[in-house]
Amino acid sequence: MRKLDRYVGQSVFLAVCLVAFVLLGLDFAITFIEEVKKVNEQYTAATLIQVLGLQIPGKLAEYLPVSSLIGTLIGLGALASTSEVTVMRAAGIPLWRIGYSACKPVLALAIVGLLVAEYVSPIAEQKANLVDKLQVGVNNDFAITGGSWLKANGDYVYIDAADRDGNLYNITIYDRENDQLQAIRTAKRATQETDNLWTLHDISSSTFTESQVVISHDKTLEWQSSLKADFLYLSTQKPDSLSLSQLYQYSSFLKEQGLNAGEYELAFWSKVFRPLSSLALVIVAISTIFGPLRSSTMGGRIFSGVLIGLAFQNTLYIMGRLSLVSSLPPLVGISLPILVCFVVGLYLLKRRH
Repeated sequence: MRKLDRYVGQSVFLAVCLVAFVLLGLDFAITFIEEVKKVNEQYTAATLIQVLGLQIPGKLAEYLPVSSLIGTLIGLGALASTSEVTVMRAAGIPLWRIGYSACKPVLALAIVGLLVAEYVSPIAEQKANLVDKLQVGVNNDFAITGGSWLKANGDYVYIDAADRDGNLYNITIYDRENDQLQAIRTAKRATQETDNLWTLHDISSSTFTESQVVISHDKTLEWQSSLKADFLYLSTQKPDSLSLSQLYQYSSFLKEQGLNAGEYELAFWSKVFRPLSSLALVIVAISTIFGPLRSSTMGGRIFSGVLIGLAFQNTLYIMGRLSLVSSLPPLVGISLPILVCFVVGLYLLKRRH
């Protein structure tokens, strides 16, 4: 049986890796074409390529379930088209045993993907976000987007970017008193000195009086704020770019503050269940290889895999978003489509047995 596991597993493993490589290449090319309009003297093509390159580990972990589905269809389909699967069945090897041989490399890749999503992609994607925001420059319009809005000590604060060392970049502080805007301060950078004391660097201030607006510039200013550097850093990151431990930490913090942590819980459970998503799709792939796609061409199998993968991913996305606007917990919203996929796959396998 070891030879069977090695032979079937190698076929599936190589096919999954090939599909993942193709999907990553297509994603890189399409994203580059979409983002190339941002290229200018400050945001160069080299910077764009650097940002897209840093996003590859996260994309790899994200594409592994669909890659496992299409790769299994290709790998087992190639064996079925040459009647090797028929010979295995004639030799008395049960269908579930062939499926087990195909699931082993997929499970190994899924675990690798989970480790990448925890230890590699968060660091790379967070660096990509920082490079992207700092190179694009400061948005001078009032409608600022892309960063994080916070309320601290009665003031509204916008932070464009932050790094792991606790430095904040492109900060705008709207100083208000009795619901009246008193001043607007913008700083290029902020560093935390103590728990409640920050130092602002390169500040431009606009102070509003009854008769005029006073504009001033300072190299450094002290800023009293109870904001914590760790949570400020997490608040400026997209949920998908955080590791499992960061998602759990920040969602717990939001709950303690009485704030909505749905986005972060959704991202957490989406990453946790990716290995199960891969296995569920592989079971569906195995059931179709020995069923309706038994005599299909390679192109037909790939096309079917893409359709099944798109249907699964869209259902997963819709159920996840539905959980954010309803009383359905994110855990249920993510696990329900995976459970249905498992049930359908096992039912089809039982019919082919």
